[in-house]
Amino acid sequence: MSRLRAIYRYVPAMILLACLAWSSFSEEPVAKSLRAGQEMNFTLDGKINSLGHNKLTVHTEENILFHVSYNEKTEFKSDDGSPASSNDLRVGLKIHVDGDLTESGEIVAQKIVLEKAKK
Repeated sequence: MSRLRAIYRYVPAMILLACLAWSSFSEEPVAKSLRAGQEMNFTLDGKINSLGHNKLTVHTEENILFHVSYNEKTEFKSDDGSPASSNDLRVGLKIHVDGDLTESGEIVAQKIVLEKAKK
């Protein structure tokens, strides 16, 4: 009887693994494109945790840290639509990032929207 109970503990995990295996077959084109070095669209909301040269780390409300890079092609705007620049970035600032998630897990920002401080 105890062997039977032990098997039932693993049934949910086995079902999950079977579902993940099945979904990997249906997602094959996505997996192939990522392996080929292509990127996927990704959005992110959070606060800037640290800043570096053309890089920043964003901390989300879900307690996840993301590494974001930006370049001369990245568009910067304030949330009211006014222009902004990378010089406006600072630790603690809330931002919204639209970009591409690379295979390495880094987000290459296409657009960064800065939240203006509430007065």
